[in-house]
Amino acid sequence: MTFRQGDVVRSVAGHDKDQLFLVIREEGDFLWLVDGKSRKIETPKKKRHKHVVSAGFWTHPVAGRMKDGEPVLDSEIRKALAVFRNKVQ
Repeated sequence: MTFRQGDVVRSVAGHDKDQLFLVIREEGDFLWLVDGKSRKIETPKKKRHKHVVSAGFWTHPVAGRMKDGEPVLDSEIRKALAVFRNKVQ
């Protein structure tokens, strides 16, 4: 599966299992993930494709700005993921 910048994924393996992340870039078999709290823009999580699944289709201004290459703050990422969590539950 191919992921794009700004996609929401759920971790299925590792100590961060079941946590939501935003994809900031893809590099070969690896994704660089952020959640705005434990994994910030400056120190993204490097994770293999096989250890994440898509969390579903989602459009949010923060994801759109990331896809356009605009800068995004960690606080905006946290808020966007919180909105996504609330809509899923």
